[in-house]
Amino acid sequence: MKLRIATQKNGVVSARDREPAIRNTRAPRWQRDPYSHGGLRGNPAQGSRELLIDKLLLTVVLGMVLFGAVMVYSASAVLAEREFENQYYFLARQGVWAVLGIIAMVVAMSVDYRHYKRPAVIALLLGVTFALLCAVFFFPKINGTHRWIRFGGYFSLQPSEIAKLALVAFLAFFLERRAADLDDFKRTVLPASLVAALGIGLVGAETDLGTALILAAIFTGMTFYAGFRLRHLSGLALVALPVVAAMVFMVSWRQQRIWDFLDPWKNQTTSSFQIVQSLIAIGSGGTSGVGFAQGKQKLFYLPAPHTDFIFAVIGEELGLIGAATVVMLFAIIAWRGFRAARSAPDMFGQLLATGLTVMITAQALFNMSVTLSLVPNKGIPLPFISSGGSSLAISLFAAGMLLNVSKHTKT
Repeated sequence: MKLRIATQKNGVVSARDREPAIRNTRAPRWQRDPYSHGGLRGNPAQGSRELLIDKLLLTVVLGMVLFGAVMVYSASAVLAEREFENQYYFLARQGVWAVLGIIAMVVAMSVDYRHYKRPAVIALLLGVTFALLCAVFFFPKINGTHRWIRFGGYFSLQPSEIAKLALVAFLAFFLERRAADLDDFKRTVLPASLVAALGIGLVGAETDLGTALILAAIFTGMTFYAGFRLRHLSGLALVALPVVAAMVFMVSWRQQRIWDFLDPWKNQTTSSFQIVQSLIAIGSGGTSGVGFAQGKQKLFYLPAPHTDFIFAVIGEELGLIGAATVVMLFAIIAWRGFRAARSAPDMFGQLLATGLTVMITAQALFNMSVTLSLVPNKGIPLPFISSGGSSLAISLFAAGMLLNVSKHTKT
C-alpha cells in the first residue's frame, strides 16, 4: 500500500496532510519519548537552544500589574473608606496578591516547561482541580454563587482559575501524545472533549458562565492549532449550543441580561444599571479623560468599579488614550505569546504557549467587551489589572510559564 508522508509545520503534524490509516508509522523521537526533548537531567535539547527571557513580554506584564494597583486604588479608595474605614484596604490586598503572583511567575520562569508534561504531573493537576471544583459546592454561597473557597476573612481561592491552567496543561500533554491520531474521533477528539466538558460543566454549575466560556475558548484555540478537523469542531459546537442556550434562557436573570444587552437603556435604573453606568463613565472620559482619581462614576454609581468594571474607570479617568493603551498592551501579549508558540521546539511547548496566550487575551477581550456593552454583562476580571486574589496570582503564574516557553526556540 502506498503511504503519504505527513508534513510538519512549526513542529505540529497537520491532520490534513496525514492519511488516517497510518498509525504504525514510526513517530519522531520527541513524540515517542515525552522527556527526550527537554534535557530533564541537565542535558541540552538537541535541535533547540535557550534564549534570554522575552524582556518586552516581561516588561508589559509587570507594567500592567503596577498600573493595575494604581487604578485599583483610584477606583476603590472611597468605597474602602466607607466599608472598612481604610482607603488602602483593597490596594493592600492587591499588593499582597501581586507579590505572591510575581513570586509564582519567577518560579514558573525558572522551571523548564517540559517538566509539566510528565503523566504524574498532569494526573495530579487534573485530580486536584476537579476535587476543588467539587469542594466549592460545600462552602457557603458568596453573592449567590459557589465560586470561592474561603479561609478566614482575608484569603479566598477560586478553583475555576486553576481549572484554566489545568485544561491548558492537559490538552498540551494529551494532544502531543495523540499527534499521530488527531483525526481519530474515538481515540483523540472524544476523550479530549469529555475532559474539557467535565471542567466546563463544573464551572458552569457554580454558576460562572463567563469562565466556562473562557475554558471553551481555550479548548477551541488549542485543538484548532493542533489540527482538529473543522467538521469535528463544528460537531462539538452543535452539541454545546443547545446546552449553552438552556443555561442562558432557562435562568431568568441570565435571560434578563440578554434583553438588557439588546436595549440597556430600557431598564437603566434596575437590571441594566451597571452597564449603563459603565457606558456613562467611558463616554465622560472623552479623548484624554477627566484626570487620574477624578472620576465620578466610581463614587457609588458604578458597582464593582475596582473589579469587573475597572476598564470603565480607566476609560473615564484616562480617556480613549488610556483605554487604547491597555488594548495595545494586551495585543503585545498576544503577539509575543503566539510568537513563542511558533518558535517552541516541540509540540507540547507550542500548544502550551497557545493555550496560555488564549487564556489571557480571551479573558481580557471578554472583560473589555462587557464594559463597552459589546456582549451581554458577565462578571469576569481584567487580567493583571482588576482587583482579585487568585485571578491575579494565576494570571502571573501563566505569564511565567509563557515566558519560560519563550526562552526556548528550535534551531
